[in-house]
Amino acid sequence: MKTRIALMTAIVLMAIQFTFAVEPAKKFATEEQKIAFATTNLLAALRSNNPGLIESAMRITAQMKMRYPAVNVSELISAINKVWQKHPSGSTRYKAYIAMSICENPEWYASEESIVAANDETFFRAASNYMNQHFLSAHVK
Repeated sequence: MKTRIALMTAIVLMAIQFTFAVEPAKKFATEEQKIAFATTNLLAALRSNNPGLIESAMRITAQMKMRYPAVNVSELISAINKVWQKHPSGSTRYKAYIAMSICENPEWYASEESIVAANDETFFRAASNYMNQHFLSAHVK
């Protein structure tokens, strides 16, 4: 019985210690701080060797630019441009081209619900289809 109580006490004390040891979630006072933090992390992701991480960073960058068109993403565009020029995967290079197009002209895409509401799996396909239908093909009215 004494061992059981001692064991339970030790478990409770360890749980309390662990609870206080965990760093609370990072809070940001302004949107600018949140965007600066995101930009730092996106740059690191764009410079990684993981294609999935690179593609996610490009998607998030494009979505951020559509949501906050006034945000300066020139560093991110520069990193995306390097992916577009040098990445070994043609698919990733094409996605980089789409992301750069969105970042350079977010107003062209921001009103298109299929792009704005797209999840990570359909984002580039929706943006590519929109580009093909509105910018790359002849429109006859």
